[in-house]
Amino acid sequence: MSVTFSVVIPVYNGAAFIADTVRTVLAQTCRDFELIVVNDGSRDDTLGQLAQFGDAIRVISIPNGGVSNARNVGIAASEGKLVAFLDADDLWSPDKLAVQLALLERHPEVGFLACNYTVIDHSIGGPVAHFAQFRGDPDIVFDTVINDPLKALVKANFVGTCSNVVIRREVLARAGQFDPRYRQAEDYDLWLRCADVGPFLLQSQVLVDKTSHETNLTNNFVETLQCHERVLVALLDSPLVGKRPALAPAVRHEIVGLRYDIGHRMFNRGQSRTGFGYYWSALQAEGSAANLVSFVRHSIQKLGRLTLEALHLRTPYRG
Repeated sequence: MSVTFSVVIPVYNGAAFIADTVRTVLAQTCRDFELIVVNDGSRDDTLGQLAQFGDAIRVISIPNGGVSNARNVGIAASEGKLVAFLDADDLWSPDKLAVQLALLERHPEVGFLACNYTVIDHSIGGPVAHFAQFRGDPDIVFDTVINDPLKALVKANFVGTCSNVVIRREVLARAGQFDPRYRQAEDYDLWLRCADVGPFLLQSQVLVDKTSHETNLTNNFVETLQCHERVLVALLDSPLVGKRPALAPAVRHEIVGLRYDIGHRMFNRGQSRTGFGYYWSALQAEGSAANLVSFVRHSIQKLGRLTLEALHLRTPYRG
């Protein structure tokens, strides 16, 4: 018999936190769900932690193949009309599914729903709401249907994570699967394809607590930016932009910004040649006068810094 929700949790070596995550699903006030946990070749006690839940959950064990493949396996094994994703170290509020189901029932035209969530901001030492950073952007609105989500998503992955998302199965069927070629930003890639299918809705209500710790993939922020850039480069050459050529300038603009950002971070790592390479690729992505000015300014600044550092190293110590 089919269920309303299929909850898919991929996990790899998550023994320290997977039980708490599963409990937040089993504590949902909406009981019309199946919970599928895909054990992605864990080598710790993940399976031992999952065993305590018995038949309340379904566990699928596969050889390690990455989070995208694990989610795809979970989707293929699921039966729900709505698919909800949850990362193995995040936590749901007890009414998360109930609140989102009510909203989707009020908006049958919406195929993709994402709620707000909190994440720890280490600069202030406390939690912040993810959507707060997007307030004021006219293309990113909350508690109102976004009829052109692709235009808004090109500017930023405002969705932010998988743990806050519910997608109608028919939307996933048309958008496709997570792309295993991306180590990060695989969710952004799929959200872009979902945005081509139909409207989105963003809930301002916080229903998820996202965990931040040293093993999070997103802690490697340079790699996050690189994967984000790869997704946008692929989008630029995709049928999505091919049938909407007016989006191309916005995609190129975001690629340029990402390449300068990655270049800066490479310089800070001491990888100046790679940094200049990203500056040059940023110039090639968009042939505008403003971008040329940016390229010259950034390059001169970094050349000046490298020159000063070289002179400092060659100056004998006279103290």
